[in-house]
Amino acid sequence: MWGIKSMDKKRFLVGSIIYQILWLIISMTAFIVVFTLIESSITRSINAETDLGMFYVFYFNVGKYILIILGGVVMLSGMFEIQRRRFNKYNRYFESGFRYISGEDESILDFPESLSNEKMTFEKLKSHRVELERKYELAYREKTDLLTYLAHDIKTPLANMSGYITLLNEEEYLTDEQKKRFINVVYKNVKYLEYLSEEFFLYLKLSLNEIPLNLANVNIGIFFRQWEEEKGALVDNHKVILEMDELKSQHINTDPQLLLRVMDNLVSNAIKYSHLNSEIKIIISAQQEGLKICVKNIIDDNMSVNWSMATSKFYRGDISRRTCGNGSGLGLTIVNDIIKHLGGRFKIGQENNVVCAKVFLPYNMS
Repeated sequence: MWGIKSMDKKRFLVGSIIYQILWLIISMTAFIVVFTLIESSITRSINAETDLGMFYVFYFNVGKYILIILGGVVMLSGMFEIQRRRFNKYNRYFESGFRYISGEDESILDFPESLSNEKMTFEKLKSHRVELERKYELAYREKTDLLTYLAHDIKTPLANMSGYITLLNEEEYLTDEQKKRFINVVYKNVKYLEYLSEEFFLYLKLSLNEIPLNLANVNIGIFFRQWEEEKGALVDNHKVILEMDELKSQHINTDPQLLLRVMDNLVSNAIKYSHLNSEIKIIISAQQEGLKICVKNIIDDNMSVNWSMATSKFYRGDISRRTCGNGSGLGLTIVNDIIKHLGGRFKIGQENNVVCAKVFLPYNMS
């Protein structure tokens, strides 16, 4: 490409020089002819028997040199005019390109073959500008959506808390059982607000790429066995089953805290989309280049979820909102962002009535 551009520039330069040389030859020939005719005409008109008049004296002392200077000025002006016209010929293509980039024109002029690379550059710049505008609009829309969803999700628990606290404060004849129930509702809403704030804060940090990686050499078997013991005790109405194949590599270089967050979010998602008292199966297997994690759960036949949208920000199925009542709509988005942050891949889908969330993590981050 650079060789072609160099040839185009050289062709333009050589063409300009040739035109200017032709102009010099033609204009100089014309000037010599005109100057010779003027010189001959004046010389023939001189009367040898009389003194030279003022006109002849001025011409021979000054005038002929003025003619020579004027001839030189005309020749130089012609050279500049040739250069200007050739520049303008190409300049209109560049003006068209700049108008095309700025959006003033819908299309660009047909460039000559010698400027095909420049035309391609203008088209790439236009595509880049359009892409930047699209990304800006997307970022602005995501920011607006974030504020909208955050305001909506905070409003509901705050309204609940306000109502129950008002009852506790104003009602004098509440029984101890009622007070305990109201306090429990307030406590659950406080925990939900805490959960929401953590989810949104983590999402923002991931979006801004402000989460440092604290890599450690993690023993796979010990890590998942400890996680199973802790998580199994916290999960109600479901049974968490961990299956681990014989691992070719017993260690993985990753961030254990981020991996814990991934597992918690995947299990929380499985709980939302599964039968009560059903099994949630976590299968850990070794691949040649990394670790594969698969979280499986059985979903009701009447549940309809668009899993291709599951990692989109703020996507929430109506069923999950009705059965569980809680959810930021960022759980799988955070999983996807963390896995990318750790250099891996994430995919979730459904086959028949089994939902499977698949995670692949390399043994060593490069």
